Amino acid sequence: MTGRHALVGIACVLGCTVAVPTVHAATATAIVLGDSLGVGLAEVSHLPNFAHISVHIRGPKAVEQIRRAPAGVTAYVVLGTNDANGSIAHLDKSIDDILDAAEKKHMRLVWIGPPCVKPSWDTRSRELDEMLAAKLPGRGVIYVPMRDRAFCSAGLHEPDGVHLKTKGYLYMWDKARRMADLGGPAPLTTASVAAPAQEATRAVPAPAPAPAPPFQTAAAPHSDGAGWQEPKIYVLRVKRDAAAARNN
Repeated sequence: MTGRHALVGIACVLGCTVAVPTVHAATATAIVLGDSLGVGLAEVSHLPNFAHISVHIRGPKAVEQIRRAPAGVTAYVVLGTNDANGSIAHLDKSIDDILDAAEKKHMRLVWIGPPCVKPSWDTRSRELDEMLAAKLPGRGVIYVPMRDRAFCSAGLHEPDGVHLKTKGYLYMWDKARRMADLGGPAPLTTASVAAPAQEATRAVPAPAPAPAPPFQTAAAPHSDGAGWQEPKIYVLRVKRDAAAARNN
């Protein structure tokens, strides 16, 4: 847990109430639900945040988030990591409770699965990922796995090996919005986040030069109507004196 999230947890122990954002159903189109990883996702996506620390698939907290959320929105659900850090047995009923609550609110769910983690319980995280991938699409949920090699080996985790650096949440948001095909704002470009593919710029060929006019012979002189006539040649004879003739 990062220092920022730890401070939130301590404040709650002291008795403060964490405010849930007020979102008008008429204007909200997408929100974030889930655990502390969902909090990080909401920060980089700038979506209204209903996620909170220490939320599990099992238990009433996730369902309560759905009840507080506006109806008819797309909800990015980030859940499963806290469950993988314990027992993942008999989670089917809890998953169904979340899906049923969302269905009653006419929500479209994009469930972001538990990412790879550094502690030894990553084996349970992998098992839970497989469980969710097999179950959720059949209920009409878009499932976004977060165990690809690019994510797990790119140094995106905080030192605790569970929570993510900012570039890790950017990677998560970029992948989720693309798999959901919902568009949305593109994340900031980082060294670890693939930039959106751009169509190669095609060079526009220069216009071809205009063809030279065909060679034409000069037109014959216009005559009076009698046709072309051979020109007359005049010979000029110069009479020279006798002395000049002798010198030649």
